[in-house]
Amino acid sequence: MHRIARSLLLLVLIPVAIAFAGDEHITVAVSLQPYATIVKMVGGARVNVVTLLPPGADPHNYEPKPAIIKAFSLAQVYFTDGSGLDKAWLPRFMAANKKVNVIDISKSIEWMKLEHEGHGLHGHHDDELDPHIWTSPARVKILAMNIFEALKKLDPEHFSYYVTHYGITQDFLEKKSREINEAVIKMPPKSRSFIVFHPSYGYLAKDYKLQQYAIEVNGKEPKPRDLSKLIQIGRKNETKIVFVQPQFSKRAAQTIAKDLGAKIVETDPLSADFAGNLQKFIDALKQVGEK
Repeated sequence: MHRIARSLLLLVLIPVAIAFAGDEHITVAVSLQPYATIVKMVGGARVNVVTLLPPGADPHNYEPKPAIIKAFSLAQVYFTDGSGLDKAWLPRFMAANKKVNVIDISKSIEWMKLEHEGHGLHGHHDDELDPHIWTSPARVKILAMNIFEALKKLDPEHFSYYVTHYGITQDFLEKKSREINEAVIKMPPKSRSFIVFHPSYGYLAKDYKLQQYAIEVNGKEPKPRDLSKLIQIGRKNETKIVFVQPQFSKRAAQTIAKDLGAKIVETDPLSADFAGNLQKFIDALKQVGEK
């Protein structure tokens, strides 16, 4: 296994309860599982992480349970991404922990409007911003930098510890960025696109010169005419990848993939396995380039 990947795996798998002198962990709350992983990558065993959205839950209709609110009440800091979903949840959690230090980890990230219908971007309100900034390694590098800056201020006595973990994290993200760029270059120029049910990869597509087409229409299952239109777009662009996510129906994706002769790849952008899902994405791109 590559040194960077091995080091990253060790960081992520370090048990949260490893003790330091005086049990001086920083308890950090985050909204989503991928953010918890990124915080652990940078903070290692110095941080306990409370994740508000449990595995498998859909953030669009999630209602926090009392146990989650109680766990949040123990957090010293909340790393917010400032998205519309975060803003919807935050008042309830803040009521349970008025002293929590709220830090925005999305600073310096350029937000995009949420993509609808696979045909471009539209919308004029903050709640229509695309929240999926963690799916692009280029954006995660910024998230990791902001997390590092926050942790070294919150825990200055362990500055060198964070420097080490931050360096390994950035090396890993840079490696994955190179792999994506190399995979895209090998893809036929006309086929540098993919279809996904929920538009979770807009930032990755923009950062690495790919085109994302979404199956869902304004958050709903597509109608037959919508599917027909998307299939026409897929044919025109020789799209060979259809991503499916466990939170959404696979029926429409299967219909499209069959018509296009495309491969269905299951990823879970909301999973804590940030590295594993990213690798699935990269492997899918590579397969298109190898044909």
